[in-house]
Formats: sequence, structure tokens, C-alpha cells
Amino acid sequence: MKAFQDYLVSKSFSPHTIKGYLSDVSLFLSFSKKEKGFCREDVVNYIQHLKTKNKSASTINRVLCALRHFVSDLVKDSDFIKIQQKYTSPVIVSKEEVLDFLRKLRRRQPFRDYCIALVMVNSGMRIAEVLGIRLSHLHNLNNNIITVVGKGNKERNVVVNDVVVRAIKHYYNNERPRYKYATKSDYLFISNRSGKLNPATINRIFNDNSDTITPHQLRHVFATNALESGNVDLRQLQEQLGHSSLDTVMVYTHPSVEQVKKKMNGKDMKME
Repeated sequence: MKAFQDYLVSKSFSPHTIKGYLSDVSLFLSFSKKEKGFCREDVVNYIQHLKTKNKSASTINRVLCALRHFVSDLVKDSDFIKIQQKYTSPVIVSKEEVLDFLRKLRRRQPFRDYCIALVMVNSGMRIAEVLGIRLSHLHNLNNNIITVVGKGNKERNVVVNDVVVRAIKHYYNNERPRYKYATKSDYLFISNRSGKLNPATINRIFNDNSDTITPHQLRHVFATNALESGNVDLRQLQEQLGHSSLDTVMVYTHPSVEQVKKKMNGKDMKME
């Protein structure tokens, strides 16, 4: 399994994906009672076993993806189950709710928590990207640019506004030096117990201060605000969010009723 893990790392899979693939392959090995010399029948029998256990199509497809990397010649395209994806709109939070949430964080200590939320809602970064910011990624901060490492360990430059720049500088100069790991860690956001914050810590902070707002929802809020402002187009937003597909970007956008009404009443939209 060590060799398989090294292979996955070399392919730049995320830690989350690597953990999932290792677990899937480990369960396959336990079922087949083999460590090598696999045949096509082993894969077919295991998939049938998963179906009898009422595993979902998405779970089975994920297992097949893992096995395709482990025993590539034994997995066929026809093994994968076609899934009709259903679009489910996420819970939409209002700007007022977000502002109330930010004010609540601002009143509490540490300033770090408020700063993290500000970065998310003003840039659209994923929680893992924010927590993965290293001090070396801030070399262009004065030009309103932060380098982040996104999915697949791909680096990209994210544009941030002056609100984010001021908040990061305040945190870096006034609060970060007081943490135990300030001189030991290259990560921007740290604590007295860790040189890098865990996403679970941030999720807990959000849960303690809001019944509705999550880190991922702040990403949706940013995307919607960016498009409604008219300051960015879909292509620019796609680059900012770090998505390879425009279809994925559309999931993050929720034009308000008033915004749609305004556009529908525009001079170019009226015919009479």
C-alpha cells in the first residue's frame, strides 16, 4: 500500500482523495483475500458485493476510480454506473445575515477568526485554500494578490480587495506574533496549539456564531455579489474560484429577484 500511496501523491491527488482511495483499495484487498495476482473476476465480484450491500452508485463509481489506479487493466468503462445528477440549490443567506455574522465575529477574540471569514467572503476562497496560505504566498499582497494552492495542488493567483489586505496586515502585525507557533510555522493562520489550523476548528467557530452560515456559503455569497455588481464576468469568476468548468461556476451564483427584475425591465429587454 505504501507504493500505491506514493503513486497517488505523485499524481498530485488531494490528501482527502488519497485517504479515500487507500481506504477503498484496503477494503477490496480484504474482500479478495489477495495482495497480488488479481484478475478481472476479482473486480466484478467485489462490485457485485457492494451492490448487494446497497451501496450508492456514486460510492461504487468512486471505488472503481480507486481500483482503476490500483489495477488499471481490470476496470472497464462499462463498469461505471451512469448517474443522473440532480441539481440541488444550496441554502441562500442574505447579505444582512452575513454582515451580522461578521459583526459578531469582530466583537469576539481572536481577530484571526474575523479575518478568516473576511478573506472567504471577499475572495471566494475555499476553506482549505485560506488555511493553506503560507507567508510566502503573500509576497504580492500589496498588489492585492494572494497565491493559493487549490484542488489537485494547483497554484493560482487570487485577487483580493483592500478590506482583505488591511485585515491580513492587522492580524499579521498585531495578533499573529502572540501565538506560540508564530516563529515555528510558515502558515498565516495559526494557534497556540497548532502551526496550521484545521478546517474542523473553523467549522466549529462558524457553528458557535451562526445557525445558518457555513464557510462554503460565504463562497456562494462572494460569487453572487461579484456577478450582480457587474464588475466581473463568468470567465473572470471562474479563474477567481479556481474551477475548470463554467457549469460548476453557475452552481455558485444566485441572482436576487430584484436583480432579475431590474434586468428584465431594462431597455434592451422590453418589446412592445
